[in-house]
Amino acid sequence: MARLLLIVPHFWDPVCVPLGISSLKAFADAQGHEVELLDFNTIPEIFGVQRAYFSECKAQFPYFKDWNIERNGTEMLAIHQMLYLFARNRSNYPEMVGQVLNLNGRNMGEFMAELKVSRFDALFASLYSKVSSILARVLNGGQFDVVGCSLFNSTWPATLFLLKRVKSHVKGVRTVVGGPGPLMGITSRAEEVIRFIERNDFIDYFVVGEGEYSLLRILEDPMLPPGVIDPGHNLTIVESRKNFVKPEELPAPDYGQLDISRYLQLSVASSRGCPFDCSFCAETVFWKGYRAFKGRTFDQMEILAQRYNRASFYLCDSLSNTTIGPIASEITKNSRPYTLDCYLRADKTVAERPHDVRAWRQGGLVRARLGMESASQRILDAMVKKTTPELMERSLDVLSAEGIITSTLWIVAYPGETEGEFNDTLNFIRANRARIYQADAWLFQYHPAGLAHSGEIEIERGSHRRYSDDINQILAVSPYVVDRDISMGARFERLERFVRTMRELEIPNPYSVYEWMAAEGRWTSLGRSTHWDIETSMMALNA
Repeated sequence: MARLLLIVPHFWDPVCVPLGISSLKAFADAQGHEVELLDFNTIPEIFGVQRAYFSECKAQFPYFKDWNIERNGTEMLAIHQMLYLFARNRSNYPEMVGQVLNLNGRNMGEFMAELKVSRFDALFASLYSKVSSILARVLNGGQFDVVGCSLFNSTWPATLFLLKRVKSHVKGVRTVVGGPGPLMGITSRAEEVIRFIERNDFIDYFVVGEGEYSLLRILEDPMLPPGVIDPGHNLTIVESRKNFVKPEELPAPDYGQLDISRYLQLSVASSRGCPFDCSFCAETVFWKGYRAFKGRTFDQMEILAQRYNRASFYLCDSLSNTTIGPIASEITKNSRPYTLDCYLRADKTVAERPHDVRAWRQGGLVRARLGMESASQRILDAMVKKTTPELMERSLDVLSAEGIITSTLWIVAYPGETEGEFNDTLNFIRANRARIYQADAWLFQYHPAGLAHSGEIEIERGSHRRYSDDINQILAVSPYVVDRDISMGARFERLERFVRTMRELEIPNPYSVYEWMAAEGRWTSLGRSTHWDIETSMMALNA
């Protein structure tokens, strides 16, 4: 038996209980191992630094307020931390920080005159002091054979900091990372993965893709040589699927020692991967296809609801169009009070099936997160979205008529997007403002490999690294920007117009409890039923 500690580092929004580490714990425990979980994002003095950081950004650079910075600044925050952790003693540290924060390419001399690096350093000094103290306390509480961290864009610096500390604190411990990686690193260029693990020699294993079997291999073989563990390497998708974990081998997630009261919702999955192939997304690449867990999700919800006395669930699927129906039907048939929050594609499965949508609502669906991306048909086709603005509009109509919260997600400045096509999106939102609960804008981010259609964009437009060689050497895995496209200034000007237009239309994009309550008030004032709110979702089942 091995003892394992799995960590979700800061910053990862605690919308729901982290499913990845909870699923791995349940799987490893079933094989006789002992797993503890730690999530830094439910510790207020840790997660609160993220809000403090963006507040400082807005104080120093007021135009950040028009950039939906809480969503579009997460990569900036991560890279800023990387510089703080690994380069703050360099003479050109302030200039490197300026490169990272000067998102829209303003005159660097003028930007540096406004930048107060020491204020950010003070935030980070306090943050990492607290993180160190908490980690030391956990490590002193028990001897671990293996310590693993989730690796996402936003948790990248914290992952490195934590595992480096683990290696120096615990003799003989082995360390592992898994997840989409920085800048989609594990699904991108092999040389970047190798460079990443060579640069960070305190990481023993870099797990690519689905983690259950790879983690079991690490736990059961103390002599396993360090390196990249990729069961699907050089295999076709068909061959890779033979190595997938069977649905019947996956027990219900086990949240272990996590403080469930800190999360908005419990987490569960009805599938892995995605049945579609949108150009900007890495889900299909990461999971090597798609498979649904037929007939298992409701059973797991029953277990979790009883175990944790909660009724609000987040379906952690890329898309739930094909699975929401059977789950909602089971909830209705068994008269359960469960509520569901999930991602849906605004296509025929929603727009042309109002009776199905009503059944979903009756079966607990309270919120649909809709990846709209654009209202230009040409851009939708370039993204391989396989839908139309007409179907998107009808989907909003059908969902909102049932009172289902419509959280819409939009991509600004997709490569090749014209001014007219961007205006198509704004005009679509104007026309449908009464059907849209929330509008969240994401500025397109690119990597020349790892996205479903990276290669096509690369051939058509090319790309180059965003930062100087000094920063690239520190990061090991570097951000890119698309060539032959609009300037960084023009990209952010569009983002500003999007945010300002939403403000004029009074369409919110809530990021706090107060903002959520205000958004619910607007939805009710439009004559929509409110079936969900942020407070009741965190209450005990019988409260």
